[in-house]
Amino acid sequence: MAKKDTLVRLKKKERELRQSLIIEAARQVFGEKTYDSVSMAEIANTAGIAKSSIYTYFKSQEELYAKVAYQDACVFIKELKKQIQKKDKNVIRTAIEYFLDYYIANEPQWRMITHFALHGNRDMGSIDKLNEIGRGLMDAFETIFIYSGCRKDTRLMSHTLFSCLSGILIAFRNYPGRSEEERIAHMKRIGLVIESMFTALINK
Repeated sequence: MAKKDTLVRLKKKERELRQSLIIEAARQVFGEKTYDSVSMAEIANTAGIAKSSIYTYFKSQEELYAKVAYQDACVFIKELKKQIQKKDKNVIRTAIEYFLDYYIANEPQWRMITHFALHGNRDMGSIDKLNEIGRGLMDAFETIFIYSGCRKDTRLMSHTLFSCLSGILIAFRNYPGRSEEERIAHMKRIGLVIESMFTALINK
């Protein structure tokens, strides 16, 4: 009986590891190309497994994409909320620094978000799930301004801050003629300017 239980646990662990491998490969491929230009065969090749193996875990490319996007967004949102709830913190600065640090370190996730935002895919049956992720992200950003004492237009402010931070990454993440350290330092400086602008708006 103990031997059987051990085999069951090993098979479960192997299944979880294989699923994680597929998700990581999908994140990488979806981060490099738009959804429509990606194939399951390409994801399988990146993962180093047979294409048929992916369908053991995910019914379709759409389901896999939604799984990756949802999983990544949940991790980001959970940590963002934790960061801005810390006492004795400049909430806006903390949120800006966390956003930039997170997506600089997790660039495939950022490219995936950008590709979907720019190109989208209205034919995806999972579009409602992806919209739910977007609303959850904006809810988290709105919390930044609620914690900062902002009394009006908190939703508009959250959209504006997200747009500003997205613009920093789009414009300067791979800015030519500068080293990686110089690019990051420049993005952080712009982040401080954005912080001062929002702080002034809140205190106006």
